[in-house]
Amino acid sequence: MAEEENDIEIEGLGLEREGSFKEPLLRSRTNNTSQIAIVGANVCPIESLDYEYFQAFAAYVGCNMILAFAAAVLCAYIAPAAAGSGIPEVKAYLNGIDAYSILAPSTLFVKIFGSIFGVAAGFVVGKEGPMVHTGACIASLLGQGGSRKYRLTWKWLRFFKNDRDRRDLITCGAAAGVAAAFRAPVGGVLFALEEAASWWRSALLWRTFFTTAVVVVVLRSFMEVCRGGKCGLFGEGGLIMFDVNSTKTAYNTPDLLAVIFLGVIGGILGSLYNFFVNKVLRAYSIINEYALPFFYCPFVLLMDLGSYFSKKANNFVPLAHYVRNDSINF
Repeated sequence: MAEEENDIEIEGLGLEREGSFKEPLLRSRTNNTSQIAIVGANVCPIESLDYEYFQAFAAYVGCNMILAFAAAVLCAYIAPAAAGSGIPEVKAYLNGIDAYSILAPSTLFVKIFGSIFGVAAGFVVGKEGPMVHTGACIASLLGQGGSRKYRLTWKWLRFFKNDRDRRDLITCGAAAGVAAAFRAPVGGVLFALEEAASWWRSALLWRTFFTTAVVVVVLRSFMEVCRGGKCGLFGEGGLIMFDVNSTKTAYNTPDLLAVIFLGVIGGILGSLYNFFVNKVLRAYSIINEYALPFFYCPFVLLMDLGSYFSKKANNFVPLAHYVRNDSINF
């Protein structure tokens, strides 16, 4: 009877038995006396747990190996173009290089699920690269009017089936990826303008900004819907956005002046850095063009000196001396 009451008390405190679904690797509890302690406003049990650490390690490694193997198989056998960051491929297309299947639907599929498996396996995949590549693949799919191979076609997208509109859509998709990764619409526009696209026109500026603004609004809406843990860790600080806490920061006029001052200082220092880098690169180009032969002179001189002094130290006699005397002896 006392044992049954002890079991009821343990279950009432939320303790799981050995080998249960929530604690499958729990071997035994070394303290089953149902002692409790008051910690703050919560009643907590005092217990000592004994887990199967080697089995836990094997399970951890096994799960990670399976996830990593799944990601590798997807990239190796379905869409090799999905391997890596994806940003170089997007930049290459926007600069006139249309490589095979870098923006294909199969690449989009493998990029999404490969990134999921990679992150689940513990790899430091990052957010920017997969987001940019995914956004560019979706934009390319829309720019082609869908995919006939997978029977995903939309007639209303036939107006965008030309090279210029497709390139513009992929530029907007890349900007949307940066905006989704960092919740930064202006950052997405600047990424597309400064790093991704070489062909730029004024109409593309407001189109990319409109795209990134829509992305941020949709992302924020999902975060509000998922507030309170309804969607797991989605929307928590550090997963999608780099929030430190939930408190709202109030800005005053002196704070804004300090931010403006830091922006001006950063712009001046950045301009000076670019100026000096340009000068250094020009100097290196002159050195590589005209002074490269002189660069090898010290090495040739060292080789000659080493050869000369080694002969002197070992009393070497030239072979021509023996040839002239017709007496070559070994």
